[in-house]
Order: sequence, then C-alpha cells, then structure tokens
Amino acid sequence: MKNRIVKVSFAAALILICFIPAIIFFSKKKTAEYEIVCFGDSVMAGYYSTDTVPACIKKMTGRPVLNAAFGGLSMSKPYEIPKEGDTSNFYSMAELSEALLNRDFSLQIMGTKLRVEEFEKKWPAVADKLNKLDYNSVKYIIIEHGVNDYLMGKRIDDDANPYNIYTFAGALRTSIENVKKAIPNATIVLVTPTYMQLDSMDKDCFETDFGGGTLPDYVAKEKEVAAEYGLICVDDFYESGIDKDNYEEYLFDGLHTLYEANLLIADNIVRNVEGICKDDITR
Repeated sequence: MKNRIVKVSFAAALILICFIPAIIFFSKKKTAEYEIVCFGDSVMAGYYSTDTVPACIKKMTGRPVLNAAFGGLSMSKPYEIPKEGDTSNFYSMAELSEALLNRDFSLQIMGTKLRVEEFEKKWPAVADKLNKLDYNSVKYIIIEHGVNDYLMGKRIDDDANPYNIYTFAGALRTSIENVKKAIPNATIVLVTPTYMQLDSMDKDCFETDFGGGTLPDYVAKEKEVAAEYGLICVDDFYESGIDKDNYEEYLFDGLHTLYEANLLIADNIVRNVEGICKDDITR
C-alpha cells in the first residue's frame, strides 16, 4: 500500500513537472501585445475590418495596432444620471481611461454582453483585448473623439472644474492624465474630428450648434488642451483633406468614412507623429 502511494505521488509530481511549463506558456500567451492603441468613436472604429483607420495605420507604420474604438461614444461621460439598462457610460473615453489606469475592463466586458447589436457585435472582443493588453508593449496611444460630444451638445469646458468628466475638455484632461499614469512611456496623440455634415443638418458643422458650440469650437478646445500638456494634436478637421467642398466623396452619410477617407486620416496621423513608422518602413 505504501509503495502504491509513493508511485501515485511520483506520477502526480511528473504530471505537474510536465504541465507547469505548458501552463506558464499559455498564460503568457493570454496577454495582447500592441504597439499602437487607437481609442475613438465610429470614425476610428469603422467596422473593425481591414479598411479602418487603425488598419491603415498598421500598414503604414509596420506596427501591431489595436482598434480599441467604440462607435457612437463621446470623450465625456454621456449622462450624469444613466438611463436604466444603458451601459454607454462604460465606453466614454473618460471611463475607458479609468479602466486603463486600474487595469480592469470588467465593466466594459459586462456591458458588451448587453449591447451586442449590428456593428457592436465586435465589442466583446475589443473589451477582452483591452483587458489583456500588455502595457509594456504600448508605444503610442491615439485618442480620436469629439464629434459625438458635439452632436450631443455636451459642454465644451467648465471653468469651475477643469476635470469635469461630463464636459469635453474635462474628460479630455482626465483621460490624458489617466493614460499618462497608466502607461507613462507611451506617446499620447490626440486627433481632432473630421469635417462633417449630416443630411439631417440644415447647415454644416461650421454653423450648426447643438447646444455646446460648433464643431470647430470643439476642435479649437482640443488643440488648446493638447498645448496644455505638450501633446501632439493631429488636425483632421482642417488638414486631413476632407472639407465642405469634397466631403461627399469621402463620407458616405456626411459623417462616416469611406476607405479613401480612412487612408487620408491615417496618413495625416502618421505624417505628424515622428518616429511612429518602423525603421524598415519608408514614406
């Protein structure tokens, strides 16, 4: 009996010795290594295909890129009192930056299970990749937001509280500081909204004010905040090549981009961020 126990114990030890390396190997494989992480709204997210802005950036730079954008969401938290069953607060840039800082995207993972609809069907995979992100691999964080804050009529800033996450600039400042703390060695790049004019708008974004200001007002504030922190701000509104004279060629509904527009946006980002291309990529 004693010999049998010894043999069983020895066999168990052998199994552990054989499987521990495999367990360690596969646990390491669970991390997601990306050098560029792109946050943003539907213009950045696209449909998570090979034609999106992040996909174009990947081709242009030769670096692994994570498309971590969520369509329809804003820089600021959407509602001070969330609607019942609405999980959109979890995906504002302010909330995502908090999750990045805490290395915990459990709220986003939970929320995606409640919002699997149409283009959002890829959200669970995006949230899971963020949760497994290897922070040491990240060299660039690209943040593109603003058009949904504009369309929602969100306040641009709050003089009494510059970190008010229910305002565009307050959420931007909060997000920048959270990202800096979470991944201090990464280069943060801000990207302004592009020109837009929905069919439902009587006038274009230079004239239409939904309650917070015109879209150029949000663009100007983003540049101002970028200057506060000494960050690169890529101006897609005035410098992407998409404007009031040609937007119908690039935006299929006056807002969302066609592949040709994604190429312009990605090229504008890459041209303005020194060192973002791998050494073997020439432009």
